[in-house]
Amino acid sequence: MPPLFALDVSETPVPQWVLLDCSEGARWRLADAGVDPLDIAHIALSHPHPDHAALPQLVQARACEASFGRAAGRALPLAIYLPEASARAITDLWRWHAPEDDGVPTTRFALDVVGAGDGFARELFAGVTLRARAVVHGGAPAVAWRVEAPAGVFAYSGDSGVCEALVELAAGADLFVCESAARVGSAAMRGRHLTPREAGDIARRAGVKSLWLTHYDGRDGDAEMVADARASGFVGAVRVARDGDEAMVGSGA
Repeated sequence: MPPLFALDVSETPVPQWVLLDCSEGARWRLADAGVDPLDIAHIALSHPHPDHAALPQLVQARACEASFGRAAGRALPLAIYLPEASARAITDLWRWHAPEDDGVPTTRFALDVVGAGDGFARELFAGVTLRARAVVHGGAPAVAWRVEAPAGVFAYSGDSGVCEALVELAAGADLFVCESAARVGSAAMRGRHLTPREAGDIARRAGVKSLWLTHYDGRDGDAEMVADARASGFVGAVRVARDGDEAMVGSGA
């Protein structure tokens, strides 16, 4: 399941969107979920691997809509947060896609690229804070994200091996969405990905209320994955996430 999670952190009928990871087909998948890419103000990427960071396509689609599409001139400024090493290298990505513009991705809306190191914190909206911790992912620069809002706390691990930083980041979260790309009982991806049991152990140690397993390859059944997570001793709610699922975090959406 390609990672793409849209959080509405507003306490009013007017949404305030934060996008966590931006996998392929983001424009269409967001539309299917009723989320307008022009309304997204913040995108937080866990790491630069292409299954998590198909940025140029979404930025171009957003620029086209803001230029001559159905909502010309309406796009919000966009901030993109990603590991510091990836932020420094992103100019090369823009230049590869738009050499005729010397790597300028768009002039249709303000675009800010922000490097997020271990311990990063920024207030995105009033009362809503984005935090990052550096995690291990086989040598790739990677962070996990935590969104703290008045309604509750959402924690997200894009890709990671077992590490204390992930436990600390997820501490007390209402919902922890965690990758489980390693198969049940497998050690083949140790240091790069988590098994469901490892995800469950992190959730148990962090004291999270609910765990969603995501970014899995589908070769293990849902019941087997949930049982493996339970074998860690985690007693909170556990489920295997599906594209299009929705959740209420704490007292809000």
